[in-house]
Amino acid sequence: MNPEILISFFLVGFFAHLFLCRKFDTDPQIIKSIFLYLSLIFTLIRFFPQDSNTRFTLLLVLGWTIILIDNAHHRIPNFITGYCSLLLCVIAFIDSRIFDSIAGGVEFLIFFCVLAIASKLKIGIGDVKLAGVIGLIIGVVTFQELIFFVLVAAILGLCTLLTGPVKMRLKARIPFAAPMISASILIWPIWPIWPMLRMNG
Repeated sequence: MNPEILISFFLVGFFAHLFLCRKFDTDPQIIKSIFLYLSLIFTLIRFFPQDSNTRFTLLLVLGWTIILIDNAHHRIPNFITGYCSLLLCVIAFIDSRIFDSIAGGVEFLIFFCVLAIASKLKIGIGDVKLAGVIGLIIGVVTFQELIFFVLVAAILGLCTLLTGPVKMRLKARIPFAAPMISASILIWPIWPIWPMLRMNG
């Protein structure tokens, strides 16, 4: 993505972050947010100059907002997941991958819905909706890839739980947005070469 467009993208994202945090009564953590967005811009320009994945960039921009709101209120508003889904579908349509995107969203949504039921809603409905948004970004994957994603998110969630305050450990529902978004970011560079890794394995 062109550096000027990328910077503009994050600038708009920053104002969207402030708006959403205010709308849902959440501390926007302005200093941390500025530092995070500048770090992401530098990383993308420095290490991924040829990558123009708008969908993934959207997750980077709004992921921080979702994490803060989920940590503060233990919920992910429909307003955010709904508009993100619509925007991702528009982007997928422009990129001529609308069917793959929708199929991926449905796949992730159903899989995490089953997990939520199996865990007796320890995984919240908001996390299920977030999984659908992540599926719209990634597209269709195999069952093995889904399991791999869940394992990475679970490990990150466990690390968060063990290093968090004792009060957080005793809560019935653990905010799972941060582990899911972090897992998407960590695994993102692997998705394009996953079939090759599977064949070699």
